[in-house]
Amino acid sequence: MKFARPFIAATIAAALTIGMVAPASAAPHKNVAYNNGSTLRAQITQLDHKIDRAESRRAITHREATQLDRQVDRLESTWRSYARNGFTRSEINTLNKRIGTVENALNKATRNHNSKTARYDDSRRNDYRR
Repeated sequence: MKFARPFIAATIAAALTIGMVAPASAAPHKNVAYNNGSTLRAQITQLDHKIDRAESRRAITHREATQLDRQVDRLESTWRSYARNGFTRSEINTLNKRIGTVENALNKATRNHNSKTARYDDSRRNDYRR
């Protein structure tokens, strides 16, 4: 029985390895490098966390965070839709562009909020000096 366990484990590991390789070779019209969307999924998740952190630090308003969260939700939905059949090059490009758009919107909202806060702080400081 001691011999059977490692043998069974090795057999299962080999079968799983073959199972992971087979789907990539079964779809020759799609580039294998584009079938793995885990990095895109990680970027979307990271973007969602950035929005939450910006809101908690009050770097953006609740309204801005809600709008950005909706965009991230649409990104996640699109990612799930594309992931069903594997990712094509155009789908990867589409997701990358949308991720960039949301990141730019977050950066812009953060910069706008910081500049408004700085102006407010400067004006208050000047009022107290008089």
